Amino acid sequence: MELTARIKLITIQAWNSPTLNTWLSYSTKALSLFLVLPLLLNRFAPSQIALWYLFSTVISLEGLADMGFKITFIRMIAYGVGGAKDIDSYLTQKIETHGVCNWDIIARVFSLMRHIYLRVTLLFLVLLMTLGSWALAKPILQVDDQLDAWLGWGVIILVSAVKFYGNIYSNYLEGLNKIAIVRRWESITSICSIITSIVVLYYLKSLLWLVVANQAWVLVNTFRDIMLCRKLDNGKFIELNTRLPFDSVLFKKIWSPAWRSGVSGFMSNGLSNATSIIYAQIGSSSHVAAYLFALRIVNTIVLVSAAPFYSKVPLFAQLIAQHKSGELKAKAQRSMFLANMIFMSATIGFGLCSNFLLHAIHSKIAFIDPWLWIAITVAFAIHRYGAMHIQLYSISNHIISHIADGVSGVIFIITTFLLIHKLDLYAIPVGMITGYLGFYAWYAGMHSYRFMKTSFLKFEAKANGLPFCILLAYVLLTVFIKNYK
Repeated sequence: MELTARIKLITIQAWNSPTLNTWLSYSTKALSLFLVLPLLLNRFAPSQIALWYLFSTVISLEGLADMGFKITFIRMIAYGVGGAKDIDSYLTQKIETHGVCNWDIIARVFSLMRHIYLRVTLLFLVLLMTLGSWALAKPILQVDDQLDAWLGWGVIILVSAVKFYGNIYSNYLEGLNKIAIVRRWESITSICSIITSIVVLYYLKSLLWLVVANQAWVLVNTFRDIMLCRKLDNGKFIELNTRLPFDSVLFKKIWSPAWRSGVSGFMSNGLSNATSIIYAQIGSSSHVAAYLFALRIVNTIVLVSAAPFYSKVPLFAQLIAQHKSGELKAKAQRSMFLANMIFMSATIGFGLCSNFLLHAIHSKIAFIDPWLWIAITVAFAIHRYGAMHIQLYSISNHIISHIADGVSGVIFIITTFLLIHKLDLYAIPVGMITGYLGFYAWYAGMHSYRFMKTSFLKFEAKANGLPFCILLAYVLLTVFIKNYK
C-alpha cells in the first residue's frame, strides 16, 4: 500500500509539475523536427523552404509589437497571486502582502491588459501588413506559385492578429501559475498540428495548405485559453472579466517596466530576426534556406531547453513577494543548470549529426558550415546566460533589460557592419558574441548576483559551471580535429 501511495503521489506531482508539462509541450513542438521537417526538406524546393521559415521569422514581429507588456503583465498577476497589496518595486522595499491571493489587484491588471492589447493588436496588424509584406515580397517572387504564397501570408496576418489579442488569456493563466494545465493542452494541440501538417505534406504538397493547417491550430490554441480561463478556479475569471475604466495610475506603474522590456526585445530578438530578413533580400535561396533552417533548429533547442527555468518564473515572482529569497536562489540555480545542460547537449549533438541526418532524408538543402554552427551555438549560449539572469532580476520589478540589450545591440550592429564584407555570414554570430560578452552577459549577471546577495563563483558553480565547461571542451575538440587533419 505504501508503494502504491508513493507511486500515486509521484504521478500527481508529475501531472501538476509546470516544468514537466512545459517540457512535454515544447517536446511535442520539437517533434516537428523529426516528423514534419524531413518531409518539408524533401518535398519543397529551396525557395519554398526559405519562404516557410521567413513566414515564421516575420511572425516574430509579435515580440516587437508587444513592447514588453506580456512578461510585465504575467509578473504583475503573479504578484497578486503572492498576496501583494500594491504593484511596485521589490528591489528597494518589501511590500506588504495579504498572504492570500489578491483578486482585486488581478482584476485591475486584467482589465487594463484588455485596454492595452486592443490598441497594440491594431499596431501589430499594421506592422504585418506593411513591413511584413515588404520583407516577403522578394522571397515570394522566387517561388513558382506566387498567388498561393500571398494567400498564405494573408491567412497568417489574420490569424496572428487574433492570436496576439488572445495573449491576454494566456498571460492571465501564466500569471496565476496555471502553467501545467496550459502546457498539457498545448501538447495535445501540437500533436494534432503535426499530424495535420504531415497529411498536407504527404498528400497535397502545398505551401498554402500547410499554412492553413498550422494556422487553424493557432486559432484552436487561442480559444482553448479562453475556455481554460472560464473553467479554472471555479469560474473566478467570469467575475473578473468586467470592463473597468482605463486605470491611468496602474498603467504608469506597468508602463515603466514594460517599455524597458520592449526595448530589450527589439534590441535582442528584433535585431536577430531583422538580420535574417535582410539576408533574405540579398542571399541566394539555397543559402537563405540553409541559414534559416539552422536558426530554426537552434531556436527550437532554446525553446525546449528553457522549460526548466522559464516555467518557474511565475513561481519566482511569488517567492519574492513572499520574501523567500533563500528558496528563490536554490530553485534558480537548479533551473538554470538543467536548462543549460539540455541546450549544450542538444546543440552539440545536432552539430555532430547534422550532415548524416540531412543526407538520410534526402534533403534538398545542405546544412551550414560546422564552424558557423559553432559560432551560432556559442552566441546563443552566452545570450541564454544573460537572459536568464535578467529574467531573474526582473522579478524585483526593476527592469534593466533595455540597457543590457540596448548597449549590446549597438555593439552587435557596429561589429556586424564592420565585418560583413570580410566574414560574410559569419559576421552575424561574431557580432552577437561581441555584444553579449562586451556588455550583456556581465551586466546582467552583476545585477542578478547583487539582488540575490551572492557572488559569481558561489552561484555559477552550481548553475552554469559544468554546462559551459562542456561547451568549451566541444570547441577545443573541434579546433584540435581541424588542426590534426
